[in-house]
Amino acid sequence: MRVRLRSAEGALVPALFSYATQEFGPEFFDEAWDEFFLWSDVPDDIENSKEFGTTFDPFFVFDFVPDAAEDPLPDGWPTEPLALHFLHHEVESAPELHRKFIEQACKSPASFFVVEAVFAGRALDIKDILTGRPFHVLEQSASRTLHVGDVLFTRVVTAGGGSIMIGACPWVIPASWHIPIIEMRERWRKKRLLTRDELTDYNLEIRQTYHEIVDRLLHPTLPVMQNTDGDPIELTTLTYELEVPIAEAVERLTPLATLRGDVHIADEVHDPAGTLVAATLTWIKAGNRKLKDWDNTTLGTLRFDGSKLVIEVNSARRRRRVEREIATRLGSAATLVDTTVTDLAEAFEKRRASRSVESLDVATTAEPPLPPELQAVEAELARKHWDAWLDTTVPALGNRTPRQAAKTASGRERLEALLADYSQKSVSGRNAFDPDIVTLKQKLGLG
Repeated sequence: MRVRLRSAEGALVPALFSYATQEFGPEFFDEAWDEFFLWSDVPDDIENSKEFGTTFDPFFVFDFVPDAAEDPLPDGWPTEPLALHFLHHEVESAPELHRKFIEQACKSPASFFVVEAVFAGRALDIKDILTGRPFHVLEQSASRTLHVGDVLFTRVVTAGGGSIMIGACPWVIPASWHIPIIEMRERWRKKRLLTRDELTDYNLEIRQTYHEIVDRLLHPTLPVMQNTDGDPIELTTLTYELEVPIAEAVERLTPLATLRGDVHIADEVHDPAGTLVAATLTWIKAGNRKLKDWDNTTLGTLRFDGSKLVIEVNSARRRRRVEREIATRLGSAATLVDTTVTDLAEAFEKRRASRSVESLDVATTAEPPLPPELQAVEAELARKHWDAWLDTTVPALGNRTPRQAAKTASGRERLEALLADYSQKSVSGRNAFDPDIVTLKQKLGLG
């Protein structure tokens, strides 16, 4: 069945392209090309555009109808999709499968689909996010590369007892876009899913969303990064010149590193006479503003070496606070001599460059694993975090907690999308704080 449907597609689409060129000239193609891209940032190099040969082709033959609203159409141009015009005006007889394929393709607008199950080398189970319609599509190549939770922009044609995807976009859309697509649907129809006819009504908006997603995928912006207190990340290093011995400076600043009677000090170095000449204090506080299950929060580090104190913090608010603390506790005994703020964009570029070099160095060694006792501590902290998450309001869930969202169909749809996003983001490097998706689903009754 898959081969028969692909053969029908392979025979019809090139034939219809050729027919359009012969009957209506290159202007007809140009009109469709401009409209597909919504008359904005239209690629000039058509043959090297990734949409040519993929997403554009079924739009051209099964969707596009020239618009006569502004200028009269040239004589003979079709007033229905090209494939239907060909079927109605040029073909006296056609193979039944070809006729059925054209009719169904013209009734199957492009939409966004989420992958729900993968049968490698054979098929995919996908669901239309906008209409809720499920499909079992016969797919050989894509079923070897796609994963559950991936989002596709494509259309599904069902004919002759089977379904295939045609015109799938050349980019896999990550699961993080699933909820924004749900929110787009809810702006159009708050209380229900769209019908297939409404997909046609919203075809411009759907295609505009597709192009916006592609633009974001091809030109990603740096995420808005925050520390655990919710402050914008601003990596800052403050360097002070000390006028008092290290031991005295450490003693005055020890309260910043003391929590529940424990002093968080490390890397102490003494000279032969026993005098402290270097040390590191961890600036710490109890609890956390955003993560209520955290026992403490590290605010920064204070490194003492010789006559210098170097402080590292990750936000402007923490920088201002530590400057006040130094002024209060050390006064004129500490002079600020340098402040360095790291440009995050530049830092990321350097990191990418260094990784590309390191990837060629086969001698690069991985970081050693944590001792078992620290792994146990991490695992316990992670368990507490995800247990607390179940009852924490989440913006992506409409400011409901996961437990609340799990009680409604719309909430469960968002939860599934959110957990798929979490799963995708944790694939590249497992660590103790990656969510256990199976356990979370069981606790939420989604198993």
